[in-house]
Amino acid sequence: MKRTVLLGILLLLAGIVAGQSTRVRGKITDAKTGEVLPLVNVVFKGTTIGVTSDFDGLYVIETREPVSELQVSFVGYEPQTVKIIPTAFNAVDFQLVPITFDLEEVKVRPGENPAHAILRNVSDNKKRNNPDEIALYNCTTYTKMELDLTNINPWFKNKKLQKNFGFIFEHMDTSVITGKSFLPVMISEATADYYHRKNPSFSREIVKASRISGIEEDYTLAQFTGHLHGNVNLYDNYIDVFDVKFASPLSDHGLLYYKYFLVDSMQVNGRKTYKIRFHPKGMSTPVLDGEVNIDSASWALQSANVKMMKGLNVNWIRHLVIETKSRLINDSVWFPKQDKIFADFSIVMSDSAKVVSFLGHRQVDYTHVRLNEPIPAEVLKLDNNVVISRDVLKNDENYWDSIRPFALSDKEKQIYGMVDSIKNVPLYHNIYTLLSTVLGGYYDTKYVGIGPYYKMFSFNKLEGARFQLGLRTTTDFSRKIRLSGYGAYGTKDNHFKGGGGIEYMVNELPTSKLKLAYKHDAVQLGAGVNAFTEGNILSSVFSRGNNDRLSLVNQGDISYEHEWRQGISNTFAAQMRTIFSSPYVPFVRPDGQVVNSIQTFSLQLKTRLSRDEIVVRKTFDKFSLGSDYPIVGIDLSMGVKGMFKNDYEYYRVVGTVLYDLGIPPIGTSKFIINGGKVFGKVPYPLLKLHEGNATYFYDTYAFSCMNYYEFASDLWVSLIYEHHFKGFFLGKIPLMKRLKWREVFIFKALIGTLEDRNNGSLADTKAILLFPEGMSSVSKPYFEAGIGIENICRILRVDAIWRLSHRHSVPGQNVQNFAINFSINLNF
Repeated sequence: MKRTVLLGILLLLAGIVAGQSTRVRGKITDAKTGEVLPLVNVVFKGTTIGVTSDFDGLYVIETREPVSELQVSFVGYEPQTVKIIPTAFNAVDFQLVPITFDLEEVKVRPGENPAHAILRNVSDNKKRNNPDEIALYNCTTYTKMELDLTNINPWFKNKKLQKNFGFIFEHMDTSVITGKSFLPVMISEATADYYHRKNPSFSREIVKASRISGIEEDYTLAQFTGHLHGNVNLYDNYIDVFDVKFASPLSDHGLLYYKYFLVDSMQVNGRKTYKIRFHPKGMSTPVLDGEVNIDSASWALQSANVKMMKGLNVNWIRHLVIETKSRLINDSVWFPKQDKIFADFSIVMSDSAKVVSFLGHRQVDYTHVRLNEPIPAEVLKLDNNVVISRDVLKNDENYWDSIRPFALSDKEKQIYGMVDSIKNVPLYHNIYTLLSTVLGGYYDTKYVGIGPYYKMFSFNKLEGARFQLGLRTTTDFSRKIRLSGYGAYGTKDNHFKGGGGIEYMVNELPTSKLKLAYKHDAVQLGAGVNAFTEGNILSSVFSRGNNDRLSLVNQGDISYEHEWRQGISNTFAAQMRTIFSSPYVPFVRPDGQVVNSIQTFSLQLKTRLSRDEIVVRKTFDKFSLGSDYPIVGIDLSMGVKGMFKNDYEYYRVVGTVLYDLGIPPIGTSKFIINGGKVFGKVPYPLLKLHEGNATYFYDTYAFSCMNYYEFASDLWVSLIYEHHFKGFFLGKIPLMKRLKWREVFIFKALIGTLEDRNNGSLADTKAILLFPEGMSSVSKPYFEAGIGIENICRILRVDAIWRLSHRHSVPGQNVQNFAINFSINLNF
């Protein structure tokens, strides 16, 4: 569970470091009127490091270079210079004194905004200057991530907390972005070699060294400490940060979103540079505010400092700041020098809130850039986009001191020891155990986890009250073998149930895993992938009443998963299953004979194909966070007649495509296309039982208004489509936009056919078993559509869904033409 919590933290940071730096924050106003002054130049004296104040008169500036004075200047005002404390946080406000001029009449004639002409040239030269367009290069990266706590003083008024954790206040510092004190609680470092080729497309990051404060050596965590998962490129039209697509200030359509101001032209390293400040025209779509510096000779981005605007429909982030710097390589190519992302995460969005929140920092430095060097053959042979060196965790302090592009401050170095000290506090273990149980579902002792807690009690019509207890081993027991098992008892059927399994990890990365499992339990055939149907208290409480068609099943599985390379994997499996007849799901032959059970034995081959998919890998489990490309699954299975009493020979082919298509600024479309064919004559439990939903929970993969056992097919195709507008319409309504609700459109379609030999609903059927009352073919297409509101209180989604066809009830089916579903989501 420690790794689960940390992976969440790392993914947040990887989607986004203060060392011996001088940090200054303040506000600039007119000394006479008190009005804020935007677009004021602020520089460290004697350097070219500078920013301009934003439209609220605020500025933030930071450097690791040795500086001692800060200077501000603005047309029509007297310049000011102040002393600052080096290598520390400084809060400095300026009140500028206006200069009085005696001028003759000045005539202003309209003309083109000079910033627009510069931006057109930037757009025209993107192909030459965009680092993603470089044909061939490799470089070394150093990535540093830090997680801090802020607003912790009120929380620590508790004497017990002060007694246990009081020593940590020695490590407090101040954030230049928020101006608030913070406590560093985690730091990670990594260095990697990165290789890129544009055509044919190729990218590999070889992580050579990685470490994370307070965490025992973990090979799988090293993949998230590199730079690849958090790349931000301002040349793109939209910048994807935390799954929010911000309009880039260098977008080809930037004039739709921003007002631009040419505020200065200056010399940077002997090159004329234009400073352009931009400000959003509106707030209905995710936009930024800040400034970019453009090289006048090449029209390349030299540096940028941008921040997220307040009031946007973005969850959990109060502040977001992105800084990027580039340098000229071989006097011809501008290449990234440093990228920084800062984010302030909080459940309360007000800056004045006293709720404890997180500050995340991520910095990537690029060195040893080599252009047009052939990629070594041994690198080309590597399978994964992120490759972890076997010695990634075996480096001492001297090694880290030698590879860092800058020295860590004393406070940064002390984080490693401080976090280890926190882990030794007994109260920490109690708090951590509580959180890990709530999030992971299991209460973990050293070697055994007990749970999941949400399945310990439930109820349904077949079993009555159901009690369940499960156990599984932890990684302290073994990182190669995981044992699991559970037992359950129903008070109505007075029947004991249970199951167990063993998993053996042949290899963690890439995954090679052997798994054996067996269960004797009540299951819902024809349920959606994510449906709350089996032994879950939530499915019991929030059922719509049509959850009585459960079947007892004896099922044994053996499978071997082999990941050939990142994005290509196969699973080889065999399954033996006995499904028992019940009063709710009877097995009756056409001649009226009742069949006690049906037995099947099948061999399966599953193939999964993806590209650039982000995968969270734990020791025994992995979870997909999606891809910018379609994810394809192909499942082949074969029933082997005569094996383990199996009487059915059949072949089944199923294909699935999942694709999330970003269409900024109007949101994201999600497609799930599924189709398949069953060859052979089989009883109806072996047909495609289309996914219904008998709960009030929304299940993406199921049809909300469809009942269980309503439709079956041996040839079918379905489409599930959702479009998430992300507040595109509601964000334009003055009163509604404050709620930050977001619109969703849902459309689901299904068509399928049955051969006569498998259609148990016909009057003179030749099928093996009669269909349950009310089940039929879906040769007439089934449609349902709905609208929803998500992000209610930032976590709740509610959908209203209408059934558009098959709206009339039939015997055995109480058709529901309208459904209300809800779900809980934690999204930015």
